[in-house]
Amino acid sequence: MRFSKVDCCRILATLFVLLLWHAMLCPTGAAPSEASRADRPKDRADSVRAIVSYLGLSEGSVIGDIGAGNGKDTWVFAEIAGERGKVYPEEIGADMVESLSKTAEEKGLTQVTAVLGCSEDPCLPRDSADLIYMNRVYHHFAKPREMLRGIWRSLKPGAYLVVVDQRRGTLRDWVPRHIREEKHHWIAETTVVREAREEGFTFFACPDHLWHEKDPFVLIFRRAEKLKSPGQDPDLFEPVSVEDCCHLFLPVAGQYQNPVFIALGQARELMAPILEYSSGEGLDIILEEWATQKEERPPLPAGVSLPCVLTDNGDPHLKDEPIDVVFFLDSYHLLFHGKTLLGKIHEKLTPTGRVYVLDRRAKQQLSRREASHRRKIQPKMVEQEMTDAGFCLWFRGSRVASDRFLLVFGKARSEKAK
Repeated sequence: MRFSKVDCCRILATLFVLLLWHAMLCPTGAAPSEASRADRPKDRADSVRAIVSYLGLSEGSVIGDIGAGNGKDTWVFAEIAGERGKVYPEEIGADMVESLSKTAEEKGLTQVTAVLGCSEDPCLPRDSADLIYMNRVYHHFAKPREMLRGIWRSLKPGAYLVVVDQRRGTLRDWVPRHIREEKHHWIAETTVVREAREEGFTFFACPDHLWHEKDPFVLIFRRAEKLKSPGQDPDLFEPVSVEDCCHLFLPVAGQYQNPVFIALGQARELMAPILEYSSGEGLDIILEEWATQKEERPPLPAGVSLPCVLTDNGDPHLKDEPIDVVFFLDSYHLLFHGKTLLGKIHEKLTPTGRVYVLDRRAKQQLSRREASHRRKIQPKMVEQEMTDAGFCLWFRGSRVASDRFLLVFGKARSEKAK
């Protein structure tokens, strides 16, 4: 059977739509199969096209290319946007902007307008872009939060921010931000996710399989539609009534001897009433999954004072004293180094010790990495990880808030387990 050119075009178009539909249906953040790894884009230009297609953007789109350099990606965006679209390659050096403008003119790309930005703002037109993209640029930001606010203002409500950078997982180069502007110190995806969220973006996906190289991460965010201005977290946890629920975390009898807290957000307010029932000094473990600077610490509740330690590839370097209780309070979902951290806790926990996990419930199945980025997790995943670390589920606690669940674990199986 022979096909006409028109038939062939129709068949190819149908296959493309089916592939795109499949990509949209696949759980975002899920690890690609071996087959999909083999089908990675062949080069950088194909990767850019794949990302734009994944987002459903095409001719007529308005795209910002932050830190465009010599325009390697800009010219691909210009091809996609077409004459009806607009592309804004941005650089902070006047010479680079002039070079981009000259090349665009030579190529006859009237849709390309080079923009001179600064360290604090890309200076793109407000509420204009459908997509703002940066490739190996974020790790150079000396003032990332100011830059994110500028990007937020440049995007249309609901539009996309794509960050491609080098280091998956947690931060390893703990250098001051002002040093990053001139030198290469790779950033961590956990840092990008936290800073973007706190400046008004919602996490959308981490489709690394759309990139032609294996090492970089690809993070996609959206400008939160309901926010009127940047600098706010658009996905806050529901508040917890400390007064109403603190009894769930107190000892059944006596006092705690050496409590350990791994707590974030408003849930840290539970530390104060718990410490009132503790005879020991206690410890505040700071997750490297959360910290963006080595000395950064979340504030302690009023009247609370206790030592703290930052994890190192999951190791909190605990002292020799045994631990009788550990509280993961709105923090467990973040774990990238959970196997190591849980192993260290298991070593120090007394035979009758407890581990409390209070966290936000994910209704859909998420990969471990996506659970961290979306700040929610399925209770089943927590139970499985704790079981793998040698713990037993003791009981499922009362609901502290409509979006939370509470699980309590021990080393030995309890008769109270349900």
